[in-house]
Amino acid sequence: MILSFLCASAPFLVNAHDEKLEVIEVLAPKESLAIASANHTSAYLDERFTFSLNRTIADQLTNLSGVSLNGQGGQFQSYAIRGFSRGRIRTEIDGIPIITDRRAGNSASFIAPSLLNLGHVIKGPSSALYGSQAMGGVVSLSSEMSNQTQVAGSVQSNNQGVNFTFKHQKNDFTSALAYQHANNDLAPNDDVLNTQFERASGLVRYKTQHQGFTATYSWLPSYGKSIGKSNIKYPIEQISDYPEEIHSLTQVQLTGEENWVAKLYHHYQNWDSRTTRLERYDGLSQYQGHTLGGQWLQQVTVQGLESHWGIDWLSRKGVKITSDYLVADEFELSPLSNEMNAEEDNFAVYGKTHWQWGRVDFDLGLRYDWIRQQSEQSEDATDGRLNASFAAMLPLSETVGLGLDIGTGFRYPTLSERLFYGQTPRGLIVGNQALDPETSVGSQVSLNWHVSDEVSVYGAIYHYDLDNYIDRYETELGYLTYQNLNTAQISGFEAELRWYAGGRFEHIFSYQQQSGEDTHQQRLDDLHPRELSWTMLVHFDNWSFSNAYRHTFNTDDVGGSELERDAFIVWDMSVEHQLTEKQSVSVAINNLTDETYYGSLDEDAALQPERSVKLSTSIQF
Repeated sequence: MILSFLCASAPFLVNAHDEKLEVIEVLAPKESLAIASANHTSAYLDERFTFSLNRTIADQLTNLSGVSLNGQGGQFQSYAIRGFSRGRIRTEIDGIPIITDRRAGNSASFIAPSLLNLGHVIKGPSSALYGSQAMGGVVSLSSEMSNQTQVAGSVQSNNQGVNFTFKHQKNDFTSALAYQHANNDLAPNDDVLNTQFERASGLVRYKTQHQGFTATYSWLPSYGKSIGKSNIKYPIEQISDYPEEIHSLTQVQLTGEENWVAKLYHHYQNWDSRTTRLERYDGLSQYQGHTLGGQWLQQVTVQGLESHWGIDWLSRKGVKITSDYLVADEFELSPLSNEMNAEEDNFAVYGKTHWQWGRVDFDLGLRYDWIRQQSEQSEDATDGRLNASFAAMLPLSETVGLGLDIGTGFRYPTLSERLFYGQTPRGLIVGNQALDPETSVGSQVSLNWHVSDEVSVYGAIYHYDLDNYIDRYETELGYLTYQNLNTAQISGFEAELRWYAGGRFEHIFSYQQQSGEDTHQQRLDDLHPRELSWTMLVHFDNWSFSNAYRHTFNTDDVGGSELERDAFIVWDMSVEHQLTEKQSVSVAINNLTDETYYGSLDEDAALQPERSVKLSTSIQF
C-alpha cells in the first residue's frame, strides 16, 4: 500500500539503485512519506524499453534484474522476485493491494499495461515492512500521469492483436480507456497457444484542494472475457479458459500539508474459471470477493530523527469460490460440487526512523501484524507477528557506496491454501487447514559504484533462511495440496553495469543467479535460471532504437513441479520515429530469431510466441 505515496512522473524512468540515480519529479505526495528502507536495491520500469511484448505488466517487470516469470503463463502470467513467488510477493495498483487467491500468485494482468504509467519494485529484507505476503518483495504500480491528452494504438502480426488507449489529464481530472483484443498465438514449432482474450479497462480520477489537505477520488474498472489459459496440455489433454472477469478498484485518499496521508480503498472481483480435461472431467469455478482496507501514515520528528509511523487495515470479505464439475468414470458422469466461504482481517501498526552517524545513514523499521481467518469450513485461525528491519548505507568514497539490509518477515497462508477444494487448470487442489505461517530472516549486501559520469556498477548478494516454508506437492492419489517444510534457504546474486557512451548510446549489462533448497536438499520451485542480458538504447535526432538480447542458461537442477530446460536466447528490438512534436510511430520485433523456448521452468508452462511484429503510433494533443 505504501508505495502509492511515491507517485512520480518523469520524461523517462531509470533503474535506480541509489539516490544519485533517482531523478524523479514527484507529483504528490512527497517522497519523504515512503516507509520502505534500503532504497539502494529498488528498481523502476523504463518506458523507453518499447521492445517488450507488453501482453501484461509482467512482460515489462522481467526487464528488471531479479524479476522473472513463473507459473503456466498466458494472460494470468505471474512473476517471482529473487526466487520468491506466489503469496510471498505483494502487488499494488495505486496503493491498493491485489489479492486474487490464484495459486500461482497475484498479478495485475486484468489492467491494460498502457494504463500503468509507473512501476516500482522493492527488493530485499526491508520489504517485510509491508506485512504478510511481502517477505519476498513488493511490486507497486501507479496510474499517475502528466498533464496531456494522448491517443495510442497498435496492431500485432502473430495473433492479430489490437490495442487502443486514450488518456487525458488536465489539472485535477484524469480519465483513461484501454481496449485489448488478441487471438491465439503460435509457437515457433506451430503449436497453438491458448492466449486469446478481450478486455476493456479504464480510469477516472479527480483531485480537489481543501484547506490543509488534498482529496483524491479514483475508480479503475476492468472487464474481460474469453480469456484463454495457456498450458502445455492444450489442446490435446486439457482446455482451460476464463469466460468472464470483472474487477473494480475504488479509492479515496487525503493528503495533508503536514506530511500525513489517510486512505480507504475497495477491490471487488468476480471471475469464472473453466477447465475440461478430456475424458476425465469438466469443471467450472466461480470466484467473487471484496478487499477492503484503510491506512494512516504520518511523518514525525522524534528527538531530531526523521520518523514515520502508520496503521494498516486490510479485510477480505465475502470471499466465495464455488466449484462444480462432472467426473467421468467407467459408466457415467458424476456431478460434484464444493464451495468455500471465508474472510480475513489484518490490522497492523508500523514505524520507521532514519538517522545519520558520521557518514553512515541508518534506517530501523518495526511492524506488528494481527491476522484472523474465518470460514464455515474450519475453526477460526488467529496469529500475531512482530517483524523488524535494519538498513545502513556506508559511503566508502565519493563514488562508492556499500549497503546492508537485514530483516525478518512472515507470510500467513492464503485462504485458498488453507481452505480451497476443487478443480483448477492445474488439477485438483485440496487445501490444508493445518498450515503454519512462514517466517524468514534475510540479509543483503549491495554495492553501488559510480566509476565515472559514463559508467556505473551495481551488485547485490542476498540470503534468506525460512522456517515452515509452504510447499505445494502432488500426493500419491494424484491431487495437489500444501505442506510446511521445516526449513528452506534462498540465496542469490545480481549485478548491473550501465555505460553511457557519447551521449547517444546507453548500454545495460545485467546478470542474475539464484539457488534454494529445502530441508532434504531438494531445489525449491520458481527459482530463475542463470541469465545474462544486454540492452542498448540509441537516440539520433528524431529516431530512437532499443535492442534487448537475453541469454538464459540451461537448467538441469529443478524443483519438484518443474522440468529441465535447455539454454535459449531471446532477441527483441524496436525503432521509434518522432514524426512531429506530437506524433510518433514505432516498429517492434519480438523473438527476432524465432527461438523455441518456455516462459518458466513450470512443468505445465507452455511455449512462448513465435517471432512477431508490432506497429504502434501515439498522438498527443
